[in-house]
Amino acid sequence: MTPRRVIVGRRCLAIVASLGLCGATRLAGAQASRPSTARLQPEVRADFIGARTSAAHVGVGIAVSAGTYVRVGIVGAAGQAWHDGRSTAAGRVDGLIRFVVDPLREFRWAPYASGGLGAIYNGSDKWRAVLVGVIGVEGPATGHVVPAIELGFGGGARIGVALRRAMAGRR
Repeated sequence: MTPRRVIVGRRCLAIVASLGLCGATRLAGAQASRPSTARLQPEVRADFIGARTSAAHVGVGIAVSAGTYVRVGIVGAAGQAWHDGRSTAAGRVDGLIRFVVDPLREFRWAPYASGGLGAIYNGSDKWRAVLVGVIGVEGPATGHVVPAIELGFGGGARIGVALRRAMAGRR
């Protein structure tokens, strides 16, 4: 591994970690307007990334409310990549900001847009930085789970499904 790639990989991870720390901060007592705004929303997900080196990932993430319409989160995922007829280990870390169109769950289905930075590893390349952009739709809560379907880009074209923890009266 060349020293330049190590530096680039470390910078990518530092940026993603910084985004995650920003999302993990808690409101001070004087700042808290409602207790529900500081709740964490964990998720599990599966994604397919189609590019020169295609990959399938399964991952976990966590998001925190950064206002009525905004969620800040981090996702870590691992899986397998395919390139030139061979498969290798793959993974990614994404730091994302999600804009929710229906934050108070007034409709059964609600669109959202998400974007941020990611670091991706697909076996044939070393870790590399990618811009991530996603549009998605969240479905109705079933018990304590909210399903979501996403399309976007970030290391290639992405399609994914997520199951997030349902929050009472909120997305």
